[in-house]
Amino acid sequence: MKKKLWMIFGPVIVAVAALLILLWTPINFKTVTPEKVNQAATSLDARVLKGENIKNTAEEENYIPIIGSSELSRMDPFHPSSMAQKYHWKNQPFLLGNPGTASLTQAMNVSGMTKLKNKKAVFIISPQWFTKKGARDDAFKFYFSPLQMTGFIENSDHGNKDLNQYIAKRILQLGISKGPIEDDSLRRIAAGQKITSFEKFYVKNIARSSLQSQDNLFGSAFLNNHQGRIDKATSKLPDDYNYKNLDKLAVKMAKHHSRENDLQIGDSFYRKELNHRISKYRNSHTKADYLHSPEYADFEALLYMFKQNHVQVMFVIQPVNPNWIKYTGMPKSALYNFDKKIKYQLTSQGFNNIVDLTHVKNQNYIAEDTIHMGWRGWLILDKKLQPYYKDKHADPSQTQYHMDNYFLTDTWTNDTDF
Repeated sequence: MKKKLWMIFGPVIVAVAALLILLWTPINFKTVTPEKVNQAATSLDARVLKGENIKNTAEEENYIPIIGSSELSRMDPFHPSSMAQKYHWKNQPFLLGNPGTASLTQAMNVSGMTKLKNKKAVFIISPQWFTKKGARDDAFKFYFSPLQMTGFIENSDHGNKDLNQYIAKRILQLGISKGPIEDDSLRRIAAGQKITSFEKFYVKNIARSSLQSQDNLFGSAFLNNHQGRIDKATSKLPDDYNYKNLDKLAVKMAKHHSRENDLQIGDSFYRKELNHRISKYRNSHTKADYLHSPEYADFEALLYMFKQNHVQVMFVIQPVNPNWIKYTGMPKSALYNFDKKIKYQLTSQGFNNIVDLTHVKNQNYIAEDTIHMGWRGWLILDKKLQPYYKDKHADPSQTQYHMDNYFLTDTWTNDTDF
């Protein structure tokens, strides 16, 4: 009888035991090939965002991350990934952003990019993140990375204590719970206390070790493959780079793809998202306000993560479709004041490389939909990215950041006098 039971359940027990050994043994599995990194660079897969291994491998190769949100999925011919491939940029974009990813998610993402130290990055800022409520609980939970959290907890006795407290408080405030030991660790950090010796041992040697093994094993398996989209996009570009000619081509393509509306919005987006309810948006944003938001403090947490690793960052303030602004009745002052406030937060702390697309003179076809870059918007940015991408190593003179904890306070998140 025992022999029969073993014949039935033995293989299952052995398989489970083998899997547990794989997951709990700190072995560095060599599963990330150059081909996998290339695929991951444009995959926009949530596992890449939440993981660490494949991003850190990319940082040792010829990639510079572009960190943002849903605009990264607008892969037209002028998208940075298309332009970099077509015109043979020395370094390639590595895309890190999805719909719903905002400052705090990306702060945790950057905290896990240990190989980014003394290198370059690009960060795209979206005005619509800075609402009175700030980060959406559901979006933060969906993209939350237990692996990145363990790294944060393990290193919580280093760096800026106030900043660590703030991040721990926000994680708890947004409803994250990943286990009694991890939760207690976060509560201690949020209270300005050190985690216990046992908690540090558990997080480092058990929880984090297991999560790293999972990331090494599964973090690059069956990723989204958008290479076909990039190849199709690049096939529409001329062989020789000429900005004026490309700008004319961008306008031509934009006109062709936005014939069904007079808002200069891509037809596919318009049909799917707006066509049957467009009238409800008329004058719907007359009270838009991007000056009072907890997002400003979350954004400070992100800046801190860049500062910790001396990352040279190009910040891009992406535009809002001017036709959409007019249709929805959004006050021009809403974007002007946001622009002024976010740039004050950046420049007063030494983050001076800012590409501001809010006030471009000719804004025709600068956005592909209502609030995301496309067509000419990408092309304008590409002109700045191309020389920036020639060297992935940071210029030390451009990373002399000086953080100010004032930007973590409620006073700043509601400040209108700057």
